[in-house]
Amino acid sequence: MVARRYLGATRSGKGVSLISIIAFAGIMLAVATLIIVMSVMQGFRAKLLEQMLGLNGHIFVQMNEQPEAIDDLVREIETVPGVVNAAPLIQAPAYATSSANGEVALVRGMRKTDLLEITDIVESVRDGSLNGFGEGNYGGNRIVLGSGLAAKLGIRAGDGVTLTTNGGSETAFGRIPVRSKTYVVGAVFQVDNSQYDTTIIFMPYEQAKLFFQASGAGEQIEVRVSDPDGFAALVPPIREIVGERHMTDWTRIIGPYFDALKIERNVMRIILMLIIAMAALNIITGLVMLVKDKTGDIAILRTMGATQSSVMRIFFLSGALIGVLGTFAGVILGSLFVINIDVIEDFLSWVFNMELFNPEIYYFSEIPAQMQAHEIVIIVGWSLFMSFVATIYPAWRAARLDPVEALRYE
Repeated sequence: MVARRYLGATRSGKGVSLISIIAFAGIMLAVATLIIVMSVMQGFRAKLLEQMLGLNGHIFVQMNEQPEAIDDLVREIETVPGVVNAAPLIQAPAYATSSANGEVALVRGMRKTDLLEITDIVESVRDGSLNGFGEGNYGGNRIVLGSGLAAKLGIRAGDGVTLTTNGGSETAFGRIPVRSKTYVVGAVFQVDNSQYDTTIIFMPYEQAKLFFQASGAGEQIEVRVSDPDGFAALVPPIREIVGERHMTDWTRIIGPYFDALKIERNVMRIILMLIIAMAALNIITGLVMLVKDKTGDIAILRTMGATQSSVMRIFFLSGALIGVLGTFAGVILGSLFVINIDVIEDFLSWVFNMELFNPEIYYFSEIPAQMQAHEIVIIVGWSLFMSFVATIYPAWRAARLDPVEALRYE
């Protein structure tokens, strides 16, 4: 009760309560900022990992065999427990042109059955359909491309697009340097990742083999597993099947990117924790002024029988109360901000009349944010620890105050 009353304004020290409010606000904003930043960075990582592993395989085996040998290997790999799907894949760059524009694209040659296994594509078709994909001579001439690429080319489902690659067919005068063919857009997908929406084209597997036969495009087997983080356990049995063929996995392709994100996240956490520590220093300022203001009260309490530990507890609780209230207010504020982050982003974009979150830069159409319970526990624990540490010295000074000296000039 005494500790709570000491946080309020008094006739002789009206500035004490103001400093308490400033200390409270500092801790609240620091905690909220740390929660918001860490939630957004975790959201980015989770969303990127989900999309990249949703469209790409987890283990890749480089191939250079006849189709029959590849099919046999695919069937054997699919018998390994933990393997969800294995599929032959041809992946190569091409230049896509329309009557309006031209763009560089990454063509992925896949069988229709394997394309339908990618739920991110099946569920994100925005125009046209996957019906007819892979049907016809050599897989037909229908392709599937991202919405961003379709927008840049100014085309939609049903329109034609010409793909050009190096290495054409042999003629009496030598090899033609390039190969071009016009395809029909069967479907347009949008996975809300600009990196994929603006570059990826899916082509029937047989058609891709025919189109890229002289361009040096590599053929591989793409393996998807049930647990991408535990793929390493499946490498030995797959190695027994594929022999000495070169193998790679998703951690070697996109793993360094996520390692960089992890380092950046850890550094950002340390920096923002220092901001919380700086905010907690305001508690020291407030308590020092409070002790100065309550010197007479402390002396009277001591003469009435209060022990040094009692006085120390009073001022310790006064500072700790600021830290506890500021911390939990920061948790509430940060959580509300994360929950409504899309609404806040739209409002700020409207206020400043500019796009604050450009999907072409950040890959996503909206800000991803994901709160983690253990992260909030770490933030709360650090904030409370710094608040408690900041109160120790002023409380100790108050307990050491000599009542005779304090009352000498009263």
